[in-house]
Amino acid sequence: MKIIILQDIKGLGKKFDIKNVSDGYARNFLIPKGLVEIATDKSIKKLEAQEAAQEKEEQEAEIELEKIARNLENQKFEFTVKTGEKGEVFGSVGKDDIKTRIGIKDIKVNLERPIKTLGEHRVEIDLGKGIKAKIKLKVLG
Repeated sequence: MKIIILQDIKGLGKKFDIKNVSDGYARNFLIPKGLVEIATDKSIKKLEAQEAAQEKEEQEAEIELEKIARNLENQKFEFTVKTGEKGEVFGSVGKDDIKTRIGIKDIKVNLERPIKTLGEHRVEIDLGKGIKAKIKLKVLG
């Protein structure tokens, strides 16, 4: 039986793949669980339309992330940490501080350890989908 996979299934295929499986496997397991649907001409056309729409959405999301990355690179984020009378730094700026200041969820801050020195620093952030930005941080005492 020819089927369209509706979600990733380990050992069978990825979402939107068209596969041939045994009739019993499809009727008794895959179709009742809503994992697949029978591949007819109508459902294949519907699948192609869904794939095109999903691809377009992903492209729009990438364009939006690239705009956000350019915008972040043009900004300077300032952080204030506690310092002593002789200029020694008692605080630090960590990944969570940077995420909170930027205000975007689901980003990855590439920072090996918290920043514990005053001055300007460049930190790379990963916005997802392979889009990265180097942001400027200024740590003040």
